[in-house]
This record gives sequence, C-alpha cells and structure tokens, in this order.
Amino acid sequence: MRISIKNRMIMGVSLLMMTFSFTINANAQNCATLPSCDELGYTETSCLGDSLKCPFDQTKLFCGEKCKAGDIYYSDNTCSEDYNSSKTVVGVVGGVVAGKGVIVDIVDIASAFTNTAVTWNQAVVACRDVARGGKTARLPTIDEGKIIAYNSGAINSGLSKIPEATMLTNHWHWSSTKGRTFDPVGCGSTQMTTAADCNVRCAFDF
Repeated sequence: MRISIKNRMIMGVSLLMMTFSFTINANAQNCATLPSCDELGYTETSCLGDSLKCPFDQTKLFCGEKCKAGDIYYSDNTCSEDYNSSKTVVGVVGGVVAGKGVIVDIVDIASAFTNTAVTWNQAVVACRDVARGGKTARLPTIDEGKIIAYNSGAINSGLSKIPEATMLTNHWHWSSTKGRTFDPVGCGSTQMTTAADCNVRCAFDF
C-alpha cells in the first residue's frame, strides 16, 4: 500500500514525539535503537516532485509519486501511463538527467511547422515559440538526447497514446549545444555546421 506524503509526514512527527517521550521517561536508561532511514522508506537522494526528509538524516528523502520514462505528463504536474483527454498534455517523460526530469515534446516541430528540417539557429527560435500547459520549450541537451534515445521505446509507446503526437524518428536532431546533433532513436551524436538542416524535437523541464 502506497503511503502518501501527508501520512508519512504525520508518521515522522509522531515518531519524533515518541522518541523524545521515551528519552525523558527512560532517564539514565539506554535509549532504544532508532530505525534507519532506509527502514522507514527514506531511500532516495533526489526527487522529481514532492519529498520528505528523513528525521535522522536530512540527505535521505521519501519521494512522492514518480514519473517514469514513457509516462504522459500533464499541465497539472501529474503523469500517467494512460492518456486522459480531459487534461492538457505537455509531453512524454523522457527520463532524468542530473537529478532533473526532461519532458519530450509530442511532435517534431521541424516537420510539423515547416514540413522540412531547419538550421540550428532556426531550431533555437522555434523551440522558444513552443509552449504547452504553461511550460516553454527549449532544445534538449546532448545528455538529454542520450537519455531520450535510451528510453526511445518507452517514449514512443507513450506518444502512440496521444492522438496528435508523432513518433521519435531515426534522424539527426539539434541539441542545445551549437552545431551538435543527436539521434533520438539510434543513440548516436555528431557535430555539424549550424547551417545544416536537421530535425527538431523540443524538450521541457519538470
């Protein structure tokens, strides 16, 4: 059974109160051995959403409901394996890089907006003009491109559930590093002249 953040907070406060009470009543007696953070479920070091710190070690966290690669991410900052037509879709969860989550846009904007590939400068501007669910897009980093490629199967599975979405394709896509491209399916990367024409799949933070 999943324990909510609120209930876990109540449990943590209660545990501390019981510990303090025991210490006062025990006087000179030895204190009981406290459970470890891991035993209490505080096993994470970083969280994408809400979190609670372990009362005995502030570096150990209990995370709320997590989003995994392939989940559909909505404007209310929730995610789900299933498509919910009553919510506004931001994109599909691509994975986590350096403790931060990346959301993959639902379409390749180069083909969606211009029906052709674009230069690096055009790609930067194009992503800045994309906004979904209150989030402004940007070009993904090279490291995010690698994660997207690694999770491309799960991401495409999530994209397939969204009516207006298009699948990740095995073409060179621009990254945020000037002239650097990545393949969101084939997992490769290469340096190109910024005037080259490549595809664009924007990303969002969460």
